[in-house]
Amino acid sequence: MDAERFAQMVGRLERESAEHPRSYAIKVAALALLGFGILALVLGAAGLGLVLLVGIAIATLLTGGKALLLLFKLGKLLWLLAIPLWFLVKHSLRAMFVRLPPPDGLELTAAQAPALFAAVQDMRQRLRGPRVHHVLLIDQINAAVVQRPLFGLVGFPRNYLLLGLPLLDSMSPEEAMAVVAHEYGHLAGSHSRFGAFIYRLRLSWGTIQHHAEQWQGFIGRGLQRLIGWYAPYFNAYTFVLARANEYQADRASVDLVGAQAAADALKRVNLASPRYDSFLNQTLERIRDQPQPPRDLMARWANEAGTELAADNAQRWLSQALARETSLADTHPALAARLSALPGQAETMNTQPRPRQGPSAAEAWLGALLPTLHDHFQTAWAERVTQPWRERHGEIQQQRSRLVALRSQAERNPDEELERLQLQVQLEPGTDWRDALAAYNADHPDRAGALYLEGVLRLDKDDEGGVALLERAMALDADATKPACERAYSHFKQRGDDTRAEDFAERWRQRDAFENQRQQDANRLNTRHVVKPHGLGGDAWAAVQQLLSRVDHDGIDSAYLVRRELPSDPNIETYVLGVKLTWWARQRNRQQAIVDRLAQLEWPIHLMLCTLDGDHADYGATLQQVVGAKVI
Repeated sequence: MDAERFAQMVGRLERESAEHPRSYAIKVAALALLGFGILALVLGAAGLGLVLLVGIAIATLLTGGKALLLLFKLGKLLWLLAIPLWFLVKHSLRAMFVRLPPPDGLELTAAQAPALFAAVQDMRQRLRGPRVHHVLLIDQINAAVVQRPLFGLVGFPRNYLLLGLPLLDSMSPEEAMAVVAHEYGHLAGSHSRFGAFIYRLRLSWGTIQHHAEQWQGFIGRGLQRLIGWYAPYFNAYTFVLARANEYQADRASVDLVGAQAAADALKRVNLASPRYDSFLNQTLERIRDQPQPPRDLMARWANEAGTELAADNAQRWLSQALARETSLADTHPALAARLSALPGQAETMNTQPRPRQGPSAAEAWLGALLPTLHDHFQTAWAERVTQPWRERHGEIQQQRSRLVALRSQAERNPDEELERLQLQVQLEPGTDWRDALAAYNADHPDRAGALYLEGVLRLDKDDEGGVALLERAMALDADATKPACERAYSHFKQRGDDTRAEDFAERWRQRDAFENQRQQDANRLNTRHVVKPHGLGGDAWAAVQQLLSRVDHDGIDSAYLVRRELPSDPNIETYVLGVKLTWWARQRNRQQAIVDRLAQLEWPIHLMLCTLDGDHADYGATLQQVVGAKVI
C-alpha cells in the first residue's frame, strides 16, 4: 500500500472510529478473524501436504512398491505437484514452529537487582497483567516490552522487558516506572484488552509476512500473495486502534504513578534523548586528539545526567518536542497530544519536568551492581569502536598535515582553496567559517560542494538561508540531493515544521528510488539498451588499450567495446565488452573461464563483460554494427 492510500485510509478510519467507535471495533475484530482464517488455510495446506507425503510413503510400503510404480508412471505431473508441496510444508512448518531469537541485552535476575524486580512485580499486580519472564538491560535511551512465542508464531509467549541503562541514569524511579508502565500497558491492556490484543497481533503479522517471503512453489507463492495483501491492509486498518492504544498505555502510567509523574516522564524522555546524543557527539570529538576511545563512557554519562540541564538547551529541546506534529510514520502520538490527554496537564505542558530529587532510577533499582553494569557497557562500547576510532584518528592526522601544507602555499587554485575550507570546517569546528565560505561562493557560484557546505553551516546556526544554498547545490549536482534533503529534513523536523520536513523526505525517497533503479540498470546487462561508440579518449582509452594488449587472447576470436545508454540515466558512463569466442573455445565451454580472466583485470571504466554466443548471439550482431567497436 502506497503512502497516499495509507493516509487516505487512516484519515477515513479516524473519522469513523470517532463517530462510530463500536462499528469500527467490530470491523477490526472481523478483520482479525479473517487473519486467523488465513492462518488456518496456511496450516491446513501444510498439514494436507504433510499427510499426502506421509500417505505416499505408507502406501509404498503396504503395496510392496506398486504405489511407487504408479508414481513413476505419473512422471512429470507428480513432480509439478510434489516439489511445490514439499516447499510449502517445509516453509510453513518453519514459520509456525521455528523459535525466534530473543531480544539483545544483558539479562538481570531478581537476586542481582531485587529492588527492580520488586517494582516490576508491584506494577504487574496493580495493572493485573501477564508475567515478565526476562528483564534485559540495553545501552540506549529507550525502554520496550517485547513478546516472543516459545515456538515461532505459536506456543507460550515469553515477555521481555528492555530497559535502557542511560535512560535509567537520567530519570527518577517514579518517572522510570511511568515509562515501564506505558510499555507494559501494551501487554496488560488494563484499559482495553481488545486494543492490547490487536497491538500484539499487528506485531505478529509483521513476523508472518517476513516468513512468508521465503515460501516457494506455486502453492506457496499463492499463499505468499494472500499474506502480502492481508498483512499491510491489516496494519493500515488497525493503525487508528494502535494509536489509541498508545493513549491507553499512558493511562496505565497515570494509574501507577499519577498524572504529574507520567507527564514528567514523557518530557524527560524527550530531553534525555537529545542530551545523550549531544553527550555522545562531544565524546566522539575526542577522536581528533586521542588515539584510543575513552573507557568511562557510561560513568561519565551517569554524572552528566545527574546534573541540571542548561536552561537554554532544556527549553529549546522541549519546545522542539512540543512542536512536532503527529505523523502517519509512527503510531505514537506527538508529545503535545499525549500531554493534553493526561488529566490536568494540558495547561502546563510548556513547563519543564520537576527537578529530580534523590537517587536516579538506576541507583535505586540496581544498587551496588550499578558500577559493574556501567563498566560492562562502557567496555563493550570501547571494544566496538576501537578499530574505527583508530582509523579515523589516523585520517585526521593526515588531514591536519594536508591543511598545514595548503596554508603554507603562497597561492592556491579554486580547487585547493575549497579543499582548505573543507578541512578547516572539519578540523576546526569551533570557528565560524560561514563568511569565508560565502566569500568563496560569491567568487565561484557554480561549486555545488561549497554551496552545500555553507548551507549546512547556516542550518547548524538555525539560519534558514541555508535551505536556499542547499537548493542551489542540488540544482548544480543531482548527487547532492540525498545529503541535502537529509540536512533540510532534520532542520525542519527540529523546528516542528513537519510539512516542509515531509517535502524534503519525499524528495529524498524519489531520489533514492531513482538511484536504486540506476544502480540496477548499471549492474545488469540488458541487450535491449541502446549502444553507441565508446567515445573513450585520453588516459582512460590509453589504459584500456594497454589492458587489451596484455590480455591472453587464447580462445578469443574478437572483442567489441561499446558504451551503453541506461534508460534511467543516459549520462552514466558504462560500457560493454562483448567477446566472440573461437570455435574450439565454444566446443570446450570456455565462456566462463574467459570472462573470469578478463574480470580479474583492473579496468578504469564501469564495464560489463559477456560472450557473444548462445543467448547473446544476436547481441553480437548489434555490437558489430557500432562504428569503432572492434578492439580485438
